[in-house]
Amino acid sequence: MGSSRRAFERNHLLLLVLSDAAACVLAVLTAYLLRAYTPELLRPQLKHSLLMYLRTLPAILPLWLVTFESLGLYRVSRAVPPLHDLTDSLRAVTLATLLIAAVSFLSHTDYSRGMLVLFWILALGYVSLGRTLLSDRRARALATGAARSRALVLGCGELGRLVLQRTREHPEFGYEVVGFVSANGDVGPIDDVPVMTPLAGLPSCVTEQQIDQVIVAHPGLATPTLMDVIQSCEGLPVEFHVISGPFGVLTGQAQVSSLTDLPTIELPHPSFSLWKEALKRIGDVLGALLLLILLAPLALVLIVLIRRQTGASALFRQERIGRSGRPFTLLKFRSMRPDADPYAEAPRRDDDPRVTPIGRWLRRYSLDELPQLWNVIRGEMSLVGPRPEMPFIVAQYEPWQRRRLEAKPGLTGLWQILGRKDLPLRENIEYDFYYIRNQSLTLDLVIVLKTVGVVLRGRGAY
Repeated sequence: MGSSRRAFERNHLLLLVLSDAAACVLAVLTAYLLRAYTPELLRPQLKHSLLMYLRTLPAILPLWLVTFESLGLYRVSRAVPPLHDLTDSLRAVTLATLLIAAVSFLSHTDYSRGMLVLFWILALGYVSLGRTLLSDRRARALATGAARSRALVLGCGELGRLVLQRTREHPEFGYEVVGFVSANGDVGPIDDVPVMTPLAGLPSCVTEQQIDQVIVAHPGLATPTLMDVIQSCEGLPVEFHVISGPFGVLTGQAQVSSLTDLPTIELPHPSFSLWKEALKRIGDVLGALLLLILLAPLALVLIVLIRRQTGASALFRQERIGRSGRPFTLLKFRSMRPDADPYAEAPRRDDDPRVTPIGRWLRRYSLDELPQLWNVIRGEMSLVGPRPEMPFIVAQYEPWQRRRLEAKPGLTGLWQILGRKDLPLRENIEYDFYYIRNQSLTLDLVIVLKTVGVVLRGRGAY
């Protein structure tokens, strides 16, 4: 039997979807009525009947809801400030309206521009109103305990006690702390709340006690240990919230909320649905094909120059580890001398003697990676993903580090735009960990756009 919190959240999510869909339909109807009853001197004559607009709804509604979902508006979080919620609604309504206008143009359907403007204004109002009412309903349920979230506090020290105190002082956050998790052998109880389990027993405790949230309140907990704990609970319906924890690398990007005066970093349960996987794959293939066609003349010139300078094949092949630990052959343009060890540490300075003159230029602007577009087309890589790693490095992974093998390696990723080779391996893996837990089509698009600037500047490439 699921907890009251999870049942409430499922119901709340369904109501959000229905509210947004109703807002879209109401906006169409209201916009048409306003246009139809505006004096003809103030508007061009409407070319289409209301029935025509209603017939478009089966196509518009899925586009509308997919846009909202892709922007994260159906990721139910604990506390979203009203201004933040309004900003998210404005982004989603605006993007969805622009997509509807684009579909109208491509389908050669001459929608009234006045209708689109009215639809955008009205839809924003209806969406905001519906979400505000549902947000108020949710806040009341949290405050009264109708949507109580069963929580464990990881950490039995001063910060853990402070979390317990805050949850009792502020029932509107909806937490019911049922126990503590000991990281240092503490046995408790703490203020009449029992210490239920050590770290190793957390997964079974989450299942037995139907835990919804784990609040990490142990500032000294090592990052690998915390990642191992989160990995051990993968697949369970539980979310982690880190208070003053070691995930400094995530503080600027994870969803940040608060427990009164205690800032928390929410680590959402990872979800990347099949339809998103399909769209990502379509985007990968189309993007790789387009780049291959556009860059074919440059690639031919590079092949000739590399061949002349090295006397060897312009293509360099190397075994890497892909999704689910499957090995594949990575393709690159040769940038180092033919006698260089292919599995030695990558160059860390501009004057590395292993790198050829043209190779230095190729590596600075990432042109040596162009052949990997073929790996993308073959399905071994994606345009965006974790960094493809060599087999002997993967063999040394700790359990939490193997999470990076749950996604296809990418031609670019967070590691590319946030430091390239300037980052140590540990931070590269933590960025990959963040990407896998938070991957979305929007995040992929942002990474691709930022990669262009990083590559043109040549920062962190040797």
